Amino acid sequence: MALRATPAMRRGTPAELMQGFRRWSASVQARSANVSVARGEAPVSDMPKKAFEHWRNSETGRWNPPKYSLRRQAQLVRAACASDQPDLVQASPKFARYMRRWEEMPTHEVFTGFPAVAWPQLSAADDESEARRIARSFSQHGPYAGRAQARMFKGKKGDRASRSRQRLVEENMRTMDETIQEWREEKAAARAKAKPISPL
Repeated sequence: MALRATPAMRRGTPAELMQGFRRWSASVQARSANVSVARGEAPVSDMPKKAFEHWRNSETGRWNPPKYSLRRQAQLVRAACASDQPDLVQASPKFARYMRRWEEMPTHEVFTGFPAVAWPQLSAADDESEARRIARSFSQHGPYAGRAQARMFKGKKGDRASRSRQRLVEENMRTMDETIQEWREEKAAARAKAKPISPL
């Protein structure tokens, strides 16, 4: 069973792409003088037009598609630029677009490490909500930089309620002995009020 070629195998390396393009450019089909020009003039051999644009056959008068599709032209342009042969594909409409995108590509600075940030220390008795605490901490850095406190990300409900839940747990644990004693007294009083079941 034959193996199906992957897109990378069909595309080939830049050197293979440029070798195939040069081979076709030197072929008889590419060099034949059958491109229609103005009426009354002899047909010409326009290899770049046959490779990258629709062209009209001088004998039949029919339009022919280019040898390479736009997707293949984009691959050829990238391969030509990678192998320092851009003059071979300058006639392609993808060449101008590729060069324009290359010139407009932003330059990036070299990453040298994260800047030192002095994070504000929050007191344990801070009654602000979790969203306001995050807004105050991150108003100058990260995804919250420049945002108004009223337009902060909500975050998860558990994170927003964690402070109040922690205070409630601490209060319950502080009064746990009294709560257990009250429960025992109520249970004993309920048993005392219950009437004994008489045997039949």
